[in-house]
Amino acid sequence: MTIEYRQFTPAEYRRFATAIDRGFGGHYEPGRDQYELDRKSFKPEMSMGAFDGDEVVGTSGAIAFESAVPGGAIIKNAGVTAVTVATTHRRQGVLTNMMKRLLKQERAKGQPVASLWASESIIYGRFGYGMSIQHENFLIDTRKAAIKHMPEVPGKIRFVDPSEARKQVPVAWEAAVNANVGIPRRGSLSWDRMFGDLSAGDGWGKPFIVVYEEGDKALGFALYKLKELHVFGEQMHGLVNADMVIHSNAASHVALWNHLLNIDLYDTLSTWRSPSDDSLPWMLADQRQLERKPYDGVWYRILDIAEALSTRTYLAEGSLVLEVEDSFIPEWGGRFELVGGPDGATCVATTKPADITIPTASLSTIYLGGAKLADLERAGRVEENTDGSIALADAMFSTVRAPWCPLMF
Repeated sequence: MTIEYRQFTPAEYRRFATAIDRGFGGHYEPGRDQYELDRKSFKPEMSMGAFDGDEVVGTSGAIAFESAVPGGAIIKNAGVTAVTVATTHRRQGVLTNMMKRLLKQERAKGQPVASLWASESIIYGRFGYGMSIQHENFLIDTRKAAIKHMPEVPGKIRFVDPSEARKQVPVAWEAAVNANVGIPRRGSLSWDRMFGDLSAGDGWGKPFIVVYEEGDKALGFALYKLKELHVFGEQMHGLVNADMVIHSNAASHVALWNHLLNIDLYDTLSTWRSPSDDSLPWMLADQRQLERKPYDGVWYRILDIAEALSTRTYLAEGSLVLEVEDSFIPEWGGRFELVGGPDGATCVATTKPADITIPTASLSTIYLGGAKLADLERAGRVEENTDGSIALADAMFSTVRAPWCPLMF
């Protein structure tokens, strides 16, 4: 039977949600507390599915995000999520056909970029995605780790209960959005889901939430859980899992980490989704007490080259002609002249000779400033046609801070 690709209808929501959960190894339970939030947050118009008759054999969707790009502009960003293909329909082109329709659907909505967390990192490069935001996992022995260097901290840390956190945490998150590149804004449904999921499980206790404030404004927060592994009378041993450490300035960053490193009776601290340029290692008395594991975080896919490149600013003044090769959706590629600097940029189609030939995936990789084009050239992922153009591109696309996206979606 021919596979049909389309959005699901409201009447098909349960079958679509069942297919999503099955694709990630779970069983959909419509009776659970989050059911109504699921239906409100995952709407038909954001979806793209594959249907074999009445059977849902492929799912995908895109959350309508807004996030900052270098220079501080807030752009639309299609947060791709819930991508699955039924095991009964693998290697039949379902994912390719579904992804192409989803990307075209989101570009038609005016989204210049798309982003996603890749469950399998080998999948999305062929669709024009590039690994754009790298993160690190941290593991620290807090008995030996101590902060030696720190900036001035004018604010204070305090515990908040879930009801107060529901008011303060979104304020701190928005401060982080405005201070960083890549963090999506979150609406009330997103916060309702997060606070609805705060519960103990897998041997961990209920979470603690601390907020960093300067005056009356929350500028950062940390959410963490504890697990006791020690027995009274024996050597203490316990784990701290800091699921979120969200900061918007140097003071909020060091204040939150100083709190986490000084929790009594728990000697091991783990966290993930830390930015790749986190300054914690430089604050510690002994960097060797911090184990760091880098990994690919968020993948970006440029949907509209002219709009995406003209919206951000550039660290250095320059002009480049880029030949962008889009093997997945060829009509989105072409030759573009980029003229930009710290005060703004323009990017338009041109017939001028190309300085650089670059695939869409590689352009997406450097878009937020999280990678060097010279590194991609040495890897054979970009071609320099005009001497010095790669160096100029790196001077332009570089950013003072690495991009960061602590939100899973």
